[in-house]
Amino acid sequence: MPCSDIMVIVMAAGQSSRFGSDKRVAKLGNGETLLSFTLRTIQKTFSNSRVVIKPEDNAQSLGLTPTHHTIISQRSHLGLGYSISDAFRQLCSDESVHHFRAAAVWLADLPWVSEETCSVLTKMATPDSIVQPLHQGNPGHPVVFGRKFWSELALLENDKGANTVIKKHSDRVIYVSLSDPGVCSDVDYPDDLIKQRIKTKGI
Repeated sequence: MPCSDIMVIVMAAGQSSRFGSDKRVAKLGNGETLLSFTLRTIQKTFSNSRVVIKPEDNAQSLGLTPTHHTIISQRSHLGLGYSISDAFRQLCSDESVHHFRAAAVWLADLPWVSEETCSVLTKMATPDSIVQPLHQGNPGHPVVFGRKFWSELALLENDKGANTVIKKHSDRVIYVSLSDPGVCSDVDYPDDLIKQRIKTKGI
């Protein structure tokens, strides 16, 4: 049964500058878009998610339907930290999710995280902890932030992400070493998709 008390925040408001085109609609080997595949991966484990997009985005063009809840980040052009902040500002003002124990920040270009990894992270998440996966010692995503840290995430003002919150609360971080390369396999360049197609034989 999908986890119902952890919200997944899908960060899909980036500029795709290194990719050279809108990577959210880039096609995988099976014809599915990168964003669609990521959302399908998430839905296998989690029943609640929000997709963060830019003000100029057309949700339908991205393959999003009315069943996909979206958050418009007005400051997405300033960088990832601002998009995370915009997302958590909305989350903090949404009374319907105040009972959730945590929220997972998941990059839209991270589609190959395994169900087993999601299950492990879900089991370890608490309202007052931050859970981050590691692969071969390298930090990955999704990072699961307990509800205690939401208000702080809502105040982020940087272009890098949530690392400042993680470092500030290092005593509350649970690092989970996993054999899943998917936690570090994000897509920055078109070649990243090609390499993954070879690894997964067409997916």
